[in-house]
Amino acid sequence: MNFCLGSPIRFCAGFAVLAAGLLSSCDDKAKTAAPELNVTVTPVVQQDVEESRTWVGLLTGYQNADIRAQVTGYLLSQDYKEGSLAKKGEILFQIDPRTFQAALAQAQADYANAVAKAQLAQITLARQEQLYKTKVISQQEYDTSYQDTQASIAAAAGAQANMQSAQINLDYCTIRAPFDGIVGVAQAQIGDLVGPGGSATVLTQMSQVNPIKMNFSITEQEYLTAAPLLKKLQDMPADQLAARLELVLADGQKYPHNGRFDFVNRQVNSATGTIQITGLFTNDDDVLRPGLFGRVTAPIQELKDALLVPQAAVVELQGNYYVSIVGANNVVETLPVVLGPTQGELQVVTGKLQAGDKVIVGGVEKVKPGMKVNATAAPSPTPVPAGKVKPGGD
Repeated sequence: MNFCLGSPIRFCAGFAVLAAGLLSSCDDKAKTAAPELNVTVTPVVQQDVEESRTWVGLLTGYQNADIRAQVTGYLLSQDYKEGSLAKKGEILFQIDPRTFQAALAQAQADYANAVAKAQLAQITLARQEQLYKTKVISQQEYDTSYQDTQASIAAAAGAQANMQSAQINLDYCTIRAPFDGIVGVAQAQIGDLVGPGGSATVLTQMSQVNPIKMNFSITEQEYLTAAPLLKKLQDMPADQLAARLELVLADGQKYPHNGRFDFVNRQVNSATGTIQITGLFTNDDDVLRPGLFGRVTAPIQELKDALLVPQAAVVELQGNYYVSIVGANNVVETLPVVLGPTQGELQVVTGKLQAGDKVIVGGVEKVKPGMKVNATAAPSPTPVPAGKVKPGGD
């Protein structure tokens, strides 16, 4: 216990320095021996994409018509099968034509009588003209004959118009399909008295269903975002519009044919704050019918040179989003980003990222800024097809 008696302070201090040096040496060896964290990385992809969104829409006929009688009469026959496809001009109903046939015959007789009188007046005028030239008749007599002739010609023209009107009324007794389409349930029965007017009976309804319209409404904000694309589509010829509208029906099945943009309505609905967009879908099999609801997915904007990373690379912290990249000397750098639309496992982001940066995908939850890591390549993300990107974060 007396080994420090000679020079206790100097000896003990030296011992302490030696001990500290040994401990420090052990710590340095421990740090040097610590393995680097293994992570997987994938490059940032840059490409043009289109952001798409989905809305609930309602199908309606390309043309819709209430079929009504244009003359008053008793319904004589129904000449179509309810729910069937009728061609333009095909007979749907017949109204008893006998009254109108008689009216046409009377009008034809009146026209023939008027034409005969006009011809006689013209012959008389020609004779009066010769007599007037030889001073046999007076100016007054000639003028009277001339005016009688003009009146007879006008009466013949009026009789002809009455005859044409009677023919039109007779034609209205045969009610025909105004276009190709599906005809609905008959709402008038054989023997009913039908006719025109404000309270006229709707005989049936008809819709053109090929193509068929899909109407859906977007908000004012969505409209303003999509306005440049909508303007581009509105100005494009119909035969150049690509079919980019996808339709999923109420049974969850995707309709096999994509639709194309048709038009955007003229104004925003002030009551709902939305504006109507209309698309057209081919309907060769007549599967789609007016009144069906569906979910339509459509592009709303074009994103030029967008940057895409796997969603697994994005970390949220207190409402903010970050990605970590492996920079020079395999040192980790964390960058803030703003999220755009998503598609599958890919996420559109904006920030200080650049195309080709190595984004950490595996092990991202363990890394810290400034940490040195051992990076290996993960499978590269699959490029996003144009028009397939869906909305993501803010």
